[in-house]
This record gives sequence, C-alpha cells and structure tokens, in this order.
Amino acid sequence: MNLDDRLKEKGIVSNELLGGQFERMATYKTDGTLRIEATPDFIAEVGWSPGQTIVLQNWDEICRLRDFLNGLVPIPVSKQEEEGYLERATA
Repeated sequence: MNLDDRLKEKGIVSNELLGGQFERMATYKTDGTLRIEATPDFIAEVGWSPGQTIVLQNWDEICRLRDFLNGLVPIPVSKQEEEGYLERATA
C-alpha cells in the first residue's frame, strides 16, 4: 500500500504542510471539508496540549477564503520596524 492509498483510506484527497516542520497542516477531505490544524505542543508531565482545528464546511467557504487570501498583499516593513518587532518579541 502506497502513501496515496493510505491517505484515501483516511478520507484525505490532499494535504499540505504549512509553516515549519509539522507546525500546521491543511487537509482537503473526501467529505468536501478543508481542515487547517495546528500541531499541539507536548508538555512534560502533562501530555499533549489541545490542538486547534479550523474546518471550512463546504466548497463555497473554501472559495471565499481563497478569494480573500488572493486579495491580500504583503505589508512592507522597514528594517527599523522589523528590529523593533524582534526586540519586543524576544523581550
């Protein structure tokens, strides 16, 4: 059994890793839903933290999200602003 067969067995048409290594994954399922899942963190002595999943229920919702994302443009950030963000983020 190859990978495609295993995905089909789980009802997965296609999936895509987002972010770094397994940070988030988008999965298009055979039931017509699109699931975007954040990989939960493992906390020592507690176990896995609850993950977060966003489910788009149908093709119309998927298209609306696609159109919204296609309408976005990158926000230019000056080097000075970027350094300020980094300082606050690491403080």
